[in-house]
Amino acid sequence: MRTILYWLATTAFAVAMAHSSGQSAAGEAADLLWAPSGAADVLPVPEPSRAVLLGVGIMAIAFTYRKAWLNLKRKG
Repeated sequence: MRTILYWLATTAFAVAMAHSSGQSAAGEAADLLWAPSGAADVLPVPEPSRAVLLGVGIMAIAFTYRKAWLNLKRKG
């Protein structure tokens, strides 16, 4: 049961973060400190591929963490 909850929580977290990375605030470009003065007029464009890569990356880290934890428990 713990394994199922772990993967459900990790998947929910990955989906939530991937979804929120696709969102962009209207004033986000104006809030950047390093942006040139003309960059405030350009709004950021959400990229679906970045959101997918973020979700896949979170799941890959979760898989690696789980494998490392199980190996550590077996050896100890």
